[in-house]
Amino acid sequence: MKSTLLSETILFTKKPFKMKNLLSSLFGLCLLMCLISCQDENVGSLELDHEKHVHVDRTCGTTEHMQTLMANPDFKAKHLKKIEKVSQMVSNRSTNCTNRIVLPVAIHFQGVSNPDADCLRALAQNQIDILNADFKGTNSDINKWTQNAASSFPGISNGDACLEFCIATKNHPTGYGLSEGDPAVTINKTNGDNDSNWSGYLNMFIQTGTGVLGYAPLGGSGNGDGVVIESSAFGSGAGCGSTAPQAPYNLGRTTTHEVGHYLLLDHIWGGGCSQDDDVSDTPDSNEPYYGCPSIGASSCNSTDMHMNYMDYTNDACMYMISAGQASRMNNYTTSSLQNLISNAGNVCDSSNGDGNTPTCNDGIQNGQETGVDCGGPDCAPCSEEPSCNDGIQNGQETGVDCGGPECTPCQTDGVCETPSIFNVQVISASKVKISWNAVPDAIKYRIFYRIKGSGNAWVKRSSSTNSKVLTGLTTDVQYEYKVRTKCPEGWTSFSPLQLFMINGTSGSDCEGTLFQFELVLDYYGSETSWELVDDFGEVIAAGGPYQDGQEGKVITEEFCLEDGCYSLFVDDTYGDGICCDYGSGSFAILDEDGNVLADSDGYFGNYDVLDFCTDGGFFKEGDRKTDSKNKSLARKPYSSNH
Repeated sequence: MKSTLLSETILFTKKPFKMKNLLSSLFGLCLLMCLISCQDENVGSLELDHEKHVHVDRTCGTTEHMQTLMANPDFKAKHLKKIEKVSQMVSNRSTNCTNRIVLPVAIHFQGVSNPDADCLRALAQNQIDILNADFKGTNSDINKWTQNAASSFPGISNGDACLEFCIATKNHPTGYGLSEGDPAVTINKTNGDNDSNWSGYLNMFIQTGTGVLGYAPLGGSGNGDGVVIESSAFGSGAGCGSTAPQAPYNLGRTTTHEVGHYLLLDHIWGGGCSQDDDVSDTPDSNEPYYGCPSIGASSCNSTDMHMNYMDYTNDACMYMISAGQASRMNNYTTSSLQNLISNAGNVCDSSNGDGNTPTCNDGIQNGQETGVDCGGPDCAPCSEEPSCNDGIQNGQETGVDCGGPECTPCQTDGVCETPSIFNVQVISASKVKISWNAVPDAIKYRIFYRIKGSGNAWVKRSSSTNSKVLTGLTTDVQYEYKVRTKCPEGWTSFSPLQLFMINGTSGSDCEGTLFQFELVLDYYGSETSWELVDDFGEVIAAGGPYQDGQEGKVITEEFCLEDGCYSLFVDDTYGDGICCDYGSGSFAILDEDGNVLADSDGYFGNYDVLDFCTDGGFFKEGDRKTDSKNKSLARKPYSSNH
């Protein structure tokens, strides 16, 4: 099937009938007036009383929105790169999801008159509950698929995207009137469809009078962007004054549709019979459907899946995503929305995977109860090394299943745990590098620091390696910091507070500019090596080859470079790069704060060369030299363990 990046223009109305003969213009006018004034089962008609906007059929502005975004060359290049990443990933999802990816959400109501804050917060949670159920396939009307429609689509199953959406409740950006513990629901505090202060969130901007039911980028970035939803199509129930869902778009499915776009789902009809939506298990369709069509309707020589959330039918008549769509959303999330994933632990309450906050009484204390004292009837403080049998489960038992009388197994050496060994290197009068012991199986780390005794004014930073450069510091001032680890099971507790201070006479050992080099290995590390060469041809630093079987391992080096020009060579002796069939290898040059200055997705043949210059601390990327993958190579067998 052919794929297309963008569908054809979709802001139009398709009626499920044709007027073959107009006896006269008067007859035609009368007929049209009759059709507009009558409710037909197959035509979703809606008049928004509070603004007098009429949505006769579902309308989505994603295509037009993407056309505007794609006019920016930088956006287009990044977008195409993200599409390529997803295309390289295997499109399947387990039907039994046990470890959901949590995505933090912030909801912004705009232009609301006389707002009822409590009501709007409840409406926001109502919509998130709908979204979670829809993407898990646990929605109350999924039986319409399982008991009826599924028989028309043999071999196709509904999907579970293995995602969990949560409204953030802590560490909110300042200036929005939110206190710690409040849900991230703002009212009349934002404008438009992007707010960079809310980077790291999936934002929902609820607006009135948009002219469409909603729109979203086809593949969001998490940099403050999000989905826009018309206030008459957000959530379900009675609503809150002028912000109230209106039939037939009153079951919250507009948000499901637009979040599908944000996670890279195109409209199910793609661009017609010859241009699919790039999902293998959604049948080709010629055009969108509206209203509530009969099951079995067909085009393109196949039965059309008009009950899919990515079509244009009424809310009550869309109730499923396919397994392929679920896989595509999951793949896009893991490949391009790591900023949302990593922020979830910072802004969302701990979750047991089902969207519920863990408690002392849920029967399972497996490290996700950090901050919950499950010490027994007396809730005694933990004074000794935690174990399964000390009767105290207060969040320090990460990796320990204390779910019943028989507790197995207890934490042992070599497992993912809180960092415990620290080192502080003074770089300059305003910078230090904090290092700690590398923790096995760590996904990332989180460091909080502040001036000692300054209350709750923590500065928060993340790192994919076991070190972080802190900047903007003050000499002769004592700082305190703590670090925790993101493990496969969730976040550990923080380390005990550590202290450091920059002496006013401290200087920097680096006379030039500090840069970091990060190399992510694929499975065949023995084929990978690299060199950093100056413009005189002298090798400044080099590394590799590495051991096989370490796909995903991050190799980090730090360079202090004088002003000049350099070339970074990354080589693969086999000629198939380091991405993507055998692990998503990549490499990047970062500044001392961890910001990416230049990177490669690892898609090359024998070599990828990145030229750059540095002048007075400024970085300038130069030419790129690379060769294509040699697709004719017969790949040697992959490890039987993978």
